Amino acid sequence: MKSSSMVCMVGLLIVVLICTSSLANGCGITVQNRCDNQVIACAQHGNSDISQYDLAAGESIFLDFGSSCTWIAGAIYGSVQGKCAVDGYPSAATDRNYANLAEFTIDILHANWNSQNAYSHPLAIRPVDIANGETPSGYRCGSPSCFISDISSFCQPNNVLYSFSTGASSCVNTDGTVGLGPTDGTKVFKGQCADSYSYNFDDATSTFTCGTGTNYEVVFCP
Repeated sequence: MKSSSMVCMVGLLIVVLICTSSLANGCGITVQNRCDNQVIACAQHGNSDISQYDLAAGESIFLDFGSSCTWIAGAIYGSVQGKCAVDGYPSAATDRNYANLAEFTIDILHANWNSQNAYSHPLAIRPVDIANGETPSGYRCGSPSCFISDISSFCQPNNVLYSFSTGASSCVNTDGTVGLGPTDGTKVFKGQCADSYSYNFDDATSTFTCGTGTNYEVVFCP
């Protein structure tokens, strides 16, 4: 996937075009934990300090972007090691490379579910309170998601399974991580999660659009 001011890195992509008339009430993202266990949710935009939210089962948090409706190069993901940032380095992630990401650039907005690096948590992105009352249809205001029920069986060479002391597991997409694809390894991810990016240039089946001013949910265990 090409890098530019209008494109964030990789993932299941929802692109939202600017519509200034719909920004009066602002917008934001609700992060929900519908898992049976606690999720350590991490949120970061650009090189900002990483925010950590320890969400018990059933809990949620609202990220409010105000009337500007702006959050540039943002990502939301679940920590597999129980801590989002490196001690003493609040903008350095501990385990982002082991997680699937919900990535956003809110302005000219991209919201995407990303398995280029890895898969660690069941995750979905859903547009809510859609701007201008638009009806979702296909890649327009769609709801990308991915759930892998048995990560151990799914994660076969040359992809690599990691297990952590927290009890979490991560399957690293070996080829996608280094920008190769499509390969047998990336196709496994694509076959399981058809709406997700599995390598850099997987745009055609991974890009969604929706009007600016739309709110979003990022749901763990949808």
